[in-house]
Amino acid sequence: MRYDYEKLKRDTKLLLEFKELEGFSVGKSVCGRELLCIKTGRGKRQIVCAAAVHGLEYLTAAAVMKFISDFIVHYMTKTPFFGADAVGIYENNTVYFIPMLNPDGVDIAVNGANLQDPRHRALIRRLGIREFTQLWQANARGVDLNHNYNAMWQPVTKGIAPSKYGGKYPESEPETKAITEFIRKIKPDMLIALHSQGEEIYYDFCGNAPAGARERAEKMAAAGGYRVCEPEGTAAFGGMKDWFIDEFKKEGYTLEIGKGKNPLTDLKAAYEPMAKTLLCAFENCKPLSSHT
Repeated sequence: MRYDYEKLKRDTKLLLEFKELEGFSVGKSVCGRELLCIKTGRGKRQIVCAAAVHGLEYLTAAAVMKFISDFIVHYMTKTPFFGADAVGIYENNTVYFIPMLNPDGVDIAVNGANLQDPRHRALIRRLGIREFTQLWQANARGVDLNHNYNAMWQPVTKGIAPSKYGGKYPESEPETKAITEFIRKIKPDMLIALHSQGEEIYYDFCGNAPAGARERAEKMAAAGGYRVCEPEGTAAFGGMKDWFIDEFKKEGYTLEIGKGKNPLTDLKAAYEPMAKTLLCAFENCKPLSSHT
């Protein structure tokens, strides 16, 4: 299963034929690709759900697009979606899906380095590698977007790399800047970042998660068969949900979908547990008392 930006654009065009969905861009990548967003629902509770933050994790984008398609069909037919009330979720929530925050990194991970692209040639010169499809997590400048947020930010590695390099400073990358500015504008009640793999949920950052977030994470985990975990090492800082929790004092969750080694290819195995976990989050997304 190889899901790149061209497939995302094709699928987005098809999905936007449904009048219940709205599409727009929240910004552009290093290489000028649109950071596409699909909006669904009309409720007061607002949720941002972002995927494909890392290049190799393109299965998360495919899973999100399938989820949106399935969800809107269940809403239109007024039928339960894995037992969840699709109509109630649509009426009570507005969800902004950003299926591929790192389209340049996904393109490199799926299709390899393009020798016609000067950015790719620069990466080859700097890193001395030619095979990218089994290791590339960063964006087109060699910055790991999930280490580029202002939440105990630090570079981790000394310079550009397939993963872990946090950039020259927080929000140095156009992809990171675009989503933080979008979130600051709409001020959602919840953020969910989709990664792979491990079937785990992370909910905290330095003990700053709002009261009740752990309980919500446990409900989500029970719905999808995930485990609630606390990240360690380099996974414990600089990420999207870390920044969201720290800046907004609201609920931020990282879902590690699927099992195995990246890049995951079995969409069927990863999809149902992820879908049930998201539906639980959306169905029970009444803001915690500490938010009000």
